[in-house]
Amino acid sequence: MTTKLTKLLALALAFVMVLGLFAACAKTETPAQTPAETPETPAETPAETPEAPAETPQAPAEEEKEPVTIRFWQAGGDTVSASTIMRLLLDQFENDYPWITVDYQAIPWSNDPETMFSTGIASGDIADVLVVGDSKAFILASEGNILPLDDMLTEETKDDMIDVLKVDSVYNSNLNPDMTGKTIYAPLYGGTRAILYNKEIFDYFGVDYPTESMTHAELLEMAKQLTGDMDGKHVYGYGTRATTSEQWISFVWDYGGEIIDTATMSAATDSEAWTKGVSDYMAFYEAGVVPEGASAMDASTLLNMFVNGEVAMFWAAVDYAQAIRVEEGWEEKLGVAALPHEDYSTCYTGADVLVVPAATQHPEETALLLNYLLSTDAQATYCKNVGFFPSVKSASAADAYFTEDPIQQAFAAAMEGCHFYGNYGVSTGSILRANIQMFLNGDYTMEEFQEHLTEEINTAIQENFG
Repeated sequence: MTTKLTKLLALALAFVMVLGLFAACAKTETPAQTPAETPETPAETPAETPEAPAETPQAPAEEEKEPVTIRFWQAGGDTVSASTIMRLLLDQFENDYPWITVDYQAIPWSNDPETMFSTGIASGDIADVLVVGDSKAFILASEGNILPLDDMLTEETKDDMIDVLKVDSVYNSNLNPDMTGKTIYAPLYGGTRAILYNKEIFDYFGVDYPTESMTHAELLEMAKQLTGDMDGKHVYGYGTRATTSEQWISFVWDYGGEIIDTATMSAATDSEAWTKGVSDYMAFYEAGVVPEGASAMDASTLLNMFVNGEVAMFWAAVDYAQAIRVEEGWEEKLGVAALPHEDYSTCYTGADVLVVPAATQHPEETALLLNYLLSTDAQATYCKNVGFFPSVKSASAADAYFTEDPIQQAFAAAMEGCHFYGNYGVSTGSILRANIQMFLNGDYTMEEFQEHLTEEINTAIQENFG
């Protein structure tokens, strides 16, 4: 995989050289690149050399404006192309609004940027605009630390948002009545999950390619058929990792389970749906179809195993798929299939979103930046090269890549069953991770797992909101 990733980086370097042509008439300062290491996304190669977005109308030059610098911090943005593309867009924004300078910084997910942002908010040293995960936006809104965006986003921008993201951007909790019913974020992009599979392994073991959603049991049976020795290496039928809940929480959602009951604001984890869903996930470990150490495996290790032909199937986001397909030989052998189902067909969905801290010093200029980043051309440029799905309908319709590319089509179809992680205003990620690992490693029985999970989530709710 080292050689393969070297090829990706080589392509990225060539890509950056092309970007220099676009920057010739704009500001040339670019942010220092952060290490391309993140628990959620692999290093990726742009789909193709990006085109600079069309210039947006400049504000009337009725009077000379005072220079303004706004600070923009992005959680993530640390893949090969993401921060470079963002800087290209910001250069264009500065060209359109010459009195505004954007001080941009991308902080890799491995550095826990959302905790850094919370610390900055508490100390009063925070940027004017942030990119965070959508669930973090609800926590910040519940705490009263961000502004509603209803008056900052234009009607045109709001009407253009993809419906599922537009609905999710509205604060739906009573934890902070001042924010209830208000728009709290502007989605930078949306992303969902699907099954990526290696057609060569399916062909070797004589297994038909998946053409429609299977039940949990059917997926397990397929994984068993794909587990064995192939060309001198052992192949695992199903790749997964318990270090992030997006790899297993859909098993629970498929039975109607939830993490928190929003009506009572209490844990909803002590239910039959949780027992069934987690038992179904555990069955893959018990059957020996997942790699050894999967309960603590990181994203890059699982990705390497898949690309090296040691894993037949695994769940991933579209940016993984786009990065894999440019690897030598993968254009034809990469397949994408729907996630499994039970009583319901659900799919983990999330978005990286733009929020404005309540302490922003430049709300008017920040509003201009928000609407620019959600414009048709900016969205098409960013998402086509970074690999996710645009958050506005016009960008998807404007470029055939989003409607005709088979991988994009597969993930767009998966959005129909989307289920957001849970915008409850309470952080549950670390609680879920620790407890599922204890269960998978045999330290908890199912009853103990659900008891600990319920107690810890209720404690988190109490500590956050009393």
